[in-house]
Amino acid sequence: MSSSDTRLVYIGSFTSPGGTGTGITLAKQAISTGELSVVDVVAESASPAFLAWHPSGQFLYAVNEVGEGAVSAYAVGDDGSLTFLGTQPTGANGPCHLTVHPTGRFLLTANYGSGAVTVHPIAATGELGDRTDLVQHKGSGPNPSRQEGPHAHHVRVDPSGTHVLAVDLGIDAVLTYVLDLDKGTLTNGSIAHTEPGAGPRHLAFAPDGHVHVANELDSTVTTFLLDPASGALAPTGVTSSLKQQPAPDDNYPSEIGISEDGRFLYVANRGLDVIGVLAVEGAVVRPVADVPTGGAWPRHLAVSGSHLYVANERSHQVTHFSLSTETGLPELVGEIAVPSPGCILPALA
Repeated sequence: MSSSDTRLVYIGSFTSPGGTGTGITLAKQAISTGELSVVDVVAESASPAFLAWHPSGQFLYAVNEVGEGAVSAYAVGDDGSLTFLGTQPTGANGPCHLTVHPTGRFLLTANYGSGAVTVHPIAATGELGDRTDLVQHKGSGPNPSRQEGPHAHHVRVDPSGTHVLAVDLGIDAVLTYVLDLDKGTLTNGSIAHTEPGAGPRHLAFAPDGHVHVANELDSTVTTFLLDPASGALAPTGVTSSLKQQPAPDDNYPSEIGISEDGRFLYVANRGLDVIGVLAVEGAVVRPVADVPTGGAWPRHLAVSGSHLYVANERSHQVTHFSLSTETGLPELVGEIAVPSPGCILPALA
């Protein structure tokens, strides 16, 4: 997946309607400088707007973010080429995020439209089997235009591989599940709430057991402490996703990332179009800078060592920043053109 001087990077895009991309783009990252260069579109697919690795690095998975959604599987060639292995319907509406369980045996998908989390088994060949579970979230929130019902937006497995966390924007909650590795089914665990109307979207795991959640509707970050035994989340604080105060009403945080040493958070803020840089000391999180993304509508960002990449969906580019090891601040150093980018996925190190 990488040589001594380059690493493969995959970029998922939105396609028509709503986007101008055609599928998954392959780029190469120069290890020494972090510079990206576009190779080609390596898979044409319907809005593969989020991507995930199999832990073996041999397979890649993509949502197809359309009404009656699906998930697709690919085998990854040594040269970065993708071979289509098939697709499976999620049985839910608008899949927007997915992750592979650390065992490599199951694919978990968050379906925004209908507010459900789905599970598909993964064969040794990388192919996806028939869905083994669909967990439908229930409830609503105080924002009538965005929280009329559940909207599952993010699903991750905690670093221990024990707990599945699902972030639901529509019900202001992060739900914890346990995955049965024999049946491929999810068992209900605990539920933790953000502030009403916050609209939690994505989360980042810190090395010290804290979980930081970016809230799309009120431009905040909620920090929780994860109980490693039960998977329960205890809130420890809320701060702004921006240094600028007050946050504009038309600002909508999307992705949240964390530096490898856990000292800094990076939040993509759509609307103001800045990366909110937040300093982290355990449960104490504070905004320190707002850095322009160099584009419009930052849908996603990815931290890769001392580099940060931002998918600017509406300006059709991925911008590249170097990260200061001392201050954590990003410095813009370059960009590549990619139509309607939605996700940036560097190869596994």
